[in-house]
Amino acid sequence: MPKRKDLLIFVLKFFFSFSILAFLLIKIAPVKDILNVLKGVNFFWLLLSFSLHSLGLIFSCYRWQILIQAQGDSVPLGFLAQSYLVAGFFNNFLPTRFGGDIVRIWDGSRYSQTLLKSSAIVLVDRFTGIVVLLFFAFTASLFRLEMAQRIPVIWVSLLVGLVGLILVMTFFTPLTAHILDKIPEKRFVTKVKQKLSAFREVILIYKDKKVFLLKAFFWAFLLQVNVIVHYYLIGKALHLNIHLLDYFIFVPVVLLILSIPITINGLGLREGSYMEIFKFYGIAPKVAVSFGLIDWAFGIILGTVGGIIYTIRK
Repeated sequence: MPKRKDLLIFVLKFFFSFSILAFLLIKIAPVKDILNVLKGVNFFWLLLSFSLHSLGLIFSCYRWQILIQAQGDSVPLGFLAQSYLVAGFFNNFLPTRFGGDIVRIWDGSRYSQTLLKSSAIVLVDRFTGIVVLLFFAFTASLFRLEMAQRIPVIWVSLLVGLVGLILVMTFFTPLTAHILDKIPEKRFVTKVKQKLSAFREVILIYKDKKVFLLKAFFWAFLLQVNVIVHYYLIGKALHLNIHLLDYFIFVPVVLLILSIPITINGLGLREGSYMEIFKFYGIAPKVAVSFGLIDWAFGIILGTVGGIIYTIRK
């Protein structure tokens, strides 16, 4: 039954994703218009944008390795790079852009010997990236208040992201430990309490490993700058007249939206988000959808590499 339920959920999300995309390609931005936009792409900027994925992979691996070392384990960078690429392969079939983290957790457990520790490391890894993205968006928004006011989804997304971060951080405060202690002991509840407490303790190790955490934030900063520039170069390839500063606002917003687990790899949500944001610049829907599809295509290419690695290492 659980397998059938999971399959049904996957089918529904798959159908929802492609329904949104089909609607956009039929009613809003016809395929022939998309093709005309893509014909005018500047391939130099497009290839340069794609090349930044390799730089981002290096930054990501260093960040992950540092967080692993803080827990007393050691994992080769090459193995982490392979894991990231394989995770990218599974991202193409799982909800949100973070679905492939399941692969990373499983791979990490080969060295940590426990899924709990590996899960905690990947969570902190993601946490550093989200904190940096929110910092970028809030800071850049102060210089572009007019833009933020005219695109309400920016403030809504940032508020939701901030609330989410606060809730996550609250889980690791003494208050949460006190609440867990007060929960009555029962069979199933006791096991859940033990798991949650153990999970908290693993992450709280980073409180005494501030140097490692600062290094992780450093690499997260470089990674997210790389991500923003990557999207900026896609914009240049499509001849978009958007200032680099604005990308520091709306790219984090779109990435937050793509974390909503209602579509497969954000398909449909990505293109719709860019359409809504690009209205502010007077950019046609066909260009906005093309922007999202290029991003998606890059993910498919990298996912294919990850799929080959996954097949070989099996």
